[in-house]
Amino acid sequence: MGEILIQCVVVLYKCPLGESSTLNSLAAFWRPRQDLAQQIALLIYDNSPDSQAHPLSEWVCGATEYYHPGENGGLAAAYNHALTIAQHSGIEWLLLLDQDSVIDSAFFPALIAAIASPMPTEICGIVPKLTQDGRIISPGFLTRFRRHILPAAFSGMHNKPISAMNSGACLRVQAVAAVGGFPREYWLDYLDHIMFFRLQAAGGHIWVLKVELQHRASFKNIETEMSVNRYRGLLAAEWDYVRESGVGGGSWVHRLRLIRRALGQALKHNNKAYAKLSLAAAIGAAIEPVSSVKNQS
Repeated sequence: MGEILIQCVVVLYKCPLGESSTLNSLAAFWRPRQDLAQQIALLIYDNSPDSQAHPLSEWVCGATEYYHPGENGGLAAAYNHALTIAQHSGIEWLLLLDQDSVIDSAFFPALIAAIASPMPTEICGIVPKLTQDGRIISPGFLTRFRRHILPAAFSGMHNKPISAMNSGACLRVQAVAAVGGFPREYWLDYLDHIMFFRLQAAGGHIWVLKVELQHRASFKNIETEMSVNRYRGLLAAEWDYVRESGVGGGSWVHRLRLIRRALGQALKHNNKAYAKLSLAAAIGAAIEPVSSVKNQS
C-alpha cells in the first residue's frame, strides 16, 4: 500500500450507507481506480440515532473505518474526529464530504494532481465548484450587498478571500490544527464559512479546482428541505459568523439583508414562520444559541 495523502470523512445523518449518493459514487469510482483509491483513507462518521451494520468491503481504499459516536455532535465533532485521525497517521490533507454529493470521475485525479504539484505552503484549502440544478452555488465571496459566485471558467487562487461549502473541501491538516480545529460552537451551520474565514485570516489561501461536483444544499429549498427549528439554528450561526468576521458590511448591513430575505420568504413560502424568524433576527429579537438546536433535519 502506498502513502495515504488524504483522510476523507463522509458524515451521515439518518441515511443508510447504501443510499448515500456520496458513498455510492465513491465506491463506483474507486473500484477501477485503485491507484488513486489507495492514496485515500475513508472515515464514515454516522450521526444517525442508531448504528448501521453494513459491509465496508464496497469502499476499497487505503483504509476504511465506520464510526458511530452514539450522540449527534453535528459536523464539528465529525470533522474533529477525522482531524485527529489524520494527525496521528501523519496525513497532510483532510477531505470533507456530505452524504448527498455526487463525486465526478474527474475530481480525485484533479485533487491529487494539485496536492502532488509544487503547491505553495500558504495554500490551506483546495475546493471544487459545487453545482445544484445546473448552477454553481460554491465557492464565492460576499460583498456589502450581495454574494458573488466565482465564474465557471475560474480556477487557481482568487485575489479576494473566498468561502466555500463543506462538501468537497480539502483542507491542509496543519493549517486547520493551527486555528484550533473545527469550532464546536458552529456545530452544524456556518461551520464551513467560519473555517474559511479563520484559515484566510491566519494568512492562508484557497485553491479552486476546475472540476464540478453535484450537491444538494438545503438552503436552496428551505421550506421543503429545512425544518423551522433548523432554520432558527442557521440564523443564530449566521449572526455569530457576521459578528466574528465582519464579512459583507457587518451587523447593520446584515440586518438589511435579513429584512430583504424575510420579504422574499413571505411572498414565496406558504409557511410564514421562516419569514417571521428572519424578521425577528433582523430587528434583534432573541435567537436560540446554536448549541441548543441539535437537529440536522
